[in-house]
Amino acid sequence: MEDLSLIDDDPLGQGKLLEEEIPWVRHILDAVRVSDGQPVFLKHISKSSTELELGKYLSSSELLKDPRNHTAPLLDVLEDESDPENVIVVLPFLRPINAPYPASVKECIELVQQTLEGLVFLHEHKIAHRDCAHANIMMDGRALFPQGWHPQSLFLLPDAQVLPEEEPSRTAIGGVRYYLVDFGISTWKQEKTVGLAGQERAPELSPDVPYDPYKLDVYILGMAYKQLFEELTGAEFVDPLVAYMTPKDPDSRPSAAEALERFEQLKKRLS
Repeated sequence: MEDLSLIDDDPLGQGKLLEEEIPWVRHILDAVRVSDGQPVFLKHISKSSTELELGKYLSSSELLKDPRNHTAPLLDVLEDESDPENVIVVLPFLRPINAPYPASVKECIELVQQTLEGLVFLHEHKIAHRDCAHANIMMDGRALFPQGWHPQSLFLLPDAQVLPEEEPSRTAIGGVRYYLVDFGISTWKQEKTVGLAGQERAPELSPDVPYDPYKLDVYILGMAYKQLFEELTGAEFVDPLVAYMTPKDPDSRPSAAEALERFEQLKKRLS
């Protein structure tokens, strides 16, 4: 399939970074799992939060068997006697989906396929993410970067040396798996909700007028595709899907399952 190119001719913008120049990222703590040496992330959340409840549910052995489950699994939950109201959840060490960008139509199709399937899976289980924006879609980048990367900089090796300039290929390694992360404002078994929280300023957001969180998810994911693929020449094939998913009127939007069905139709035209 067709290769893509970035509109920006300096996609990495990495420069020559020194270790003391690595920015500090608030609320993120990296660690290494002793059992296998794998890097992980630690997140401090309330023990009574819906995020923890959903994390445990979605990470159950039964749901993890479903290949459409694209939620970042809870690897462990750590408790601290000195902090009885909260826990520390252990999460996979993931990488943003635009580091690097997809490099071909085939790679874009795989990203849309996995994330739409993941949203359909959530909605089947009556879970609305409510913040499935660009920044909350991540990928398992271990095969792309077998030497790893620095937890505070995507463009440095773990020892703070600059990564090789040649961009790794998703296609060459057989593809990557994508994940939806951060269920901090998600709802479960709620047909209507209220609130202004979230990265994408959807038209219906309101502090007091109830709206459909599932139709909100469809809009947010459609906007995520728009924001990602507008940076790429050759990815215009997704434009009809974006338009289908992002009407301002929620009642005019498809369900996640209908959006996936429309995407399957678009795929057939490309083959």
